[in-house]
Amino acid sequence: MTSHPTRRLRALATATALTASIALLAGCASSSGSADTGSTDSAALTPITLQTSWIPLVQFGGSYVADSEGYYAENGVDVDILPGGPDVDSMAAVASGQADIGMANADTVARANEQGADLVIVAAGFQKNPLAILSSPDNPITTPADMEGKKIGVPAGDEAAQDALMEVNGVDASKVSTVPVGFDVAPLVSGEVDGLWVFYSEQPISYEESTGKEGTVFLTADYGLDVYAQVYAVTRASLEDPEKKAAIEGFLKGEIEGWQNYVADPTEAVELTVNDYAKDGGLTIEEQTKQAALQMDLLVTPETEANGLLTISDEGIKNNIATLTTLGITGVDESLFDTSLLTDIYAGGNTIG
Repeated sequence: MTSHPTRRLRALATATALTASIALLAGCASSSGSADTGSTDSAALTPITLQTSWIPLVQFGGSYVADSEGYYAENGVDVDILPGGPDVDSMAAVASGQADIGMANADTVARANEQGADLVIVAAGFQKNPLAILSSPDNPITTPADMEGKKIGVPAGDEAAQDALMEVNGVDASKVSTVPVGFDVAPLVSGEVDGLWVFYSEQPISYEESTGKEGTVFLTADYGLDVYAQVYAVTRASLEDPEKKAAIEGFLKGEIEGWQNYVADPTEAVELTVNDYAKDGGLTIEEQTKQAALQMDLLVTPETEANGLLTISDEGIKNNIATLTTLGITGVDESLFDTSLLTDIYAGGNTIG
């Protein structure tokens, strides 16, 4: 059976993020694995620090491409990509000034603000949240309604999401058995649970490797759990500083070009991930290629096809606020988002570069 310890670590990190103080800064001084393009005088570039939300994976492949191909430098910034992990609070790093831009889920940003930060989401990488329910094709769970009468494995940190999913879909919670689990697929493989909360682009791959069968998966985002993921958050104060705002816009231009490259062909992103940015992570080209393909469902939507990658739409903001409120987060309103940079960058189009 294929083991994925990073999934168990992600579960621990999720639980920690729900209770951590905004002052937590552990691990934020990690060094970047970024490549040096050698094509631009770095002295003329504005330094920017990007704190990712997790360990190096093709999950951040567009950023690696932007760095390696010189897209950041072409837009006037020298980006230091800091890897995340179970002991890294990316929002604390941004709030404290140890990072200029942090990646997280919209709910993580909102919870940081609830604890006293003043962060703003300026772009959204994953238009659909990667939280999903995985089940066996022999006993499929294809909609929230199918959860009734089933045992659902819920990792620590996802309990509120499960409650919200059932609430917005009218599922009778008394008919759903919740089983605490980690992020390993073993409980589903063994039959201990009928369904399992997973990261859409990761555990389904492990399940198929373990069983030889393609699991049944549905994205919770398709059933009312609308929370942008892999968002880019900055301090509100940085947007009020013309120089910092210009640097953040330059970063986003390079970032968008990196992800456009990824969507056109993720091969380079996969190779950079495995051979450079995560060269000591034990990753394989095969597995990262599968993950890269699955991520397309999260990155590319009718919204991004119309307005460009990383877009934040008015409808998306409305839906996110509704879901964040359902998750019990207080004080959430439109001020959590700022779309002005994306508006300037795309200038009415849907691609750049």
